[in-house]
Amino acid sequence: MEQQLTVVPQPADAVARAASRSRGAAGSGSGVRGGIDPASIRQVTAQSDMLAIVAEVVELKRAGTSHRALCPFHAEKTPSFHVNAALKVYHCKGCGAGGDLISFVRETRGLGFVEAVQWLADRAGVDLVRQDLDPRDRARLDGERTQRARMIELATVAQQFFRARFSASEGRAAAEYAAKRGLGPGIAVRYGLGAAGSGWSDLCDHLRRQGWSDRDIVAMGLGVERQSGGIYDRFRNRLMFPIFAAQGDLVAFGGRDLSGDAQVAKYLNSPEVVDPEREAASPFHHFYKKGDVVFGLYQAREAIRRSGTAVLVEGNLDVMTLAQAGFENTVCAMGTALTSEQARAIRRFAAQVVVLYDGDRAGRQAAHKAVPLLLAEGCNGVLVALPDGDDPDSFVRTRGAEALRQRIAEAPPMLNAHLDALVASWDGSLQGKSAILQAAGPLLALLGHQDAMARNMAYDYLVTRLDPDAPLDQTRTTQGRYLHRPQALAPAPARPPMAATPEGPAAAESELLQLLVWYPAELGQPALRDAVDFVAHAGIRLALRELLALHRDHGLDLEAVARWAIDHTDPELRGRVLSWLAAPAPVAAGQVARQVAELVDRIVTPREIDRQMRHIMEQLPTASPETKRALSTRLFELRQLRGRR
Repeated sequence: MEQQLTVVPQPADAVARAASRSRGAAGSGSGVRGGIDPASIRQVTAQSDMLAIVAEVVELKRAGTSHRALCPFHAEKTPSFHVNAALKVYHCKGCGAGGDLISFVRETRGLGFVEAVQWLADRAGVDLVRQDLDPRDRARLDGERTQRARMIELATVAQQFFRARFSASEGRAAAEYAAKRGLGPGIAVRYGLGAAGSGWSDLCDHLRRQGWSDRDIVAMGLGVERQSGGIYDRFRNRLMFPIFAAQGDLVAFGGRDLSGDAQVAKYLNSPEVVDPEREAASPFHHFYKKGDVVFGLYQAREAIRRSGTAVLVEGNLDVMTLAQAGFENTVCAMGTALTSEQARAIRRFAAQVVVLYDGDRAGRQAAHKAVPLLLAEGCNGVLVALPDGDDPDSFVRTRGAEALRQRIAEAPPMLNAHLDALVASWDGSLQGKSAILQAAGPLLALLGHQDAMARNMAYDYLVTRLDPDAPLDQTRTTQGRYLHRPQALAPAPARPPMAATPEGPAAAESELLQLLVWYPAELGQPALRDAVDFVAHAGIRLALRELLALHRDHGLDLEAVARWAIDHTDPELRGRVLSWLAAPAPVAAGQVARQVAELVDRIVTPREIDRQMRHIMEQLPTASPETKRALSTRLFELRQLRGRR
């Protein structure tokens, strides 16, 4: 029986959207963010409804003056994701994700900065102003945006043609093949399955009748030029599936051959422009690069957000078969191997990845090439080994979804599996051991750059597998020289960490910073300038000094504080401040001045007492007996006073 699926509607309105879309091109601008005038960005943000945009992704509930929801960036059962609609910032206390409206759109829709701003501008009806572009660059950008819109429109017309054929007599072979593979009507709709007939120019003729030129048809990869002149269909006698970018733009097609002819490629995808000479003259080279696109990510992104996990397979049909079986969070990389760009695209939606490649030698090799790329982007997860000769499609169709779930549950962490594969290649010699450690070095160095504890655990695991009887301290000493040390890669921290704020009087320091973040007008209190020198926590002390300087030089309001936090280079400070701003205000405005004064007193007085006590202790050894008695009495009083603070 076919699984009940959440049907992802195909972007049938793409033709209408394409006519008005004007996405920014990569690399535009000079000295400003994407070449967009900052005033335009502020206008877009001001005219955008953050609650409405967030509510398209998660269900929001009011919590005082803010809103909260289950986090869209990790799986959780208790809401820890907060949104401040007025400031247009968000923060999750569970996973630490946080930022402003633009970063939310970027992360949830898989867009770059310029694309996210343009998406918001289209939605808000704002015409973006480009800055620092000469007339030729501006004309080029406008031309590329127009061409992109035209290509999306052309792709959509072709997709409508393929879909209509799938349901007609011309598409019977494609429909029968899909049914044979166990792909039901729900999957056909979800992934937009279509059919290309056996005629040489069916699609090209249809597109010409719709007013499209041969040049456009060839540029989109739908037609191929004949040496004798004219064009013919690239895709013939194939089951067709459209390929969407993460944000929903239809950018390419793939097709599975139905003829059974051994001389014909079983799978065929749209081409991309790779010739640099053609790139320089072509307006299409930014449109589709297979190394950037993850098949199924557009359809799977909501399921990935809900589960926090993506299942990565090798083939398009694997994606659809697994979705049919209930694994709606399944995707695959376009091209022959996963790229860094594709790993990064997956990481925007999932922190955990199940690597589920084919069980043959080539599949295992491809999986082990994918693991370092995923780890480099901060993904964790497991590597599933399928029986030799099985692929995800055949496994789930012959053994069932529950057997696959069990196999995933029992799979080892991807890093461990990757290191095990290295150890399995060891020939037992010292030279072989050295080669393995050298091969693992860059990966372990990368882990050290991200997480020193994870790196050490991985290192211990590797050397224990190589030499189970040797003490770890010894193996670290004798074998560690083969590893690229992560400490050499990791930059020295630019500022003290914000984490682990001390208890006692220092707790007031964090409370003071929180109040001043929410009520920056209080930064004008004269006592604050001297109080900062008494703040013990170095990270908070530096943050207070930055805020005082900004207030003195420019004046600060709540929105300016939010921008200061969002743009800050210290991720811990950024996370802490955003978590405060995304939650309700800590106190009412009428109580702030009094509380700031009390917190300053709680910070300054104990430190001043400590200073006086140190001064007395320095005087005691050389003081006269009478002076010693007076100093001792004063020291006793100060200690009692200090104990009450």
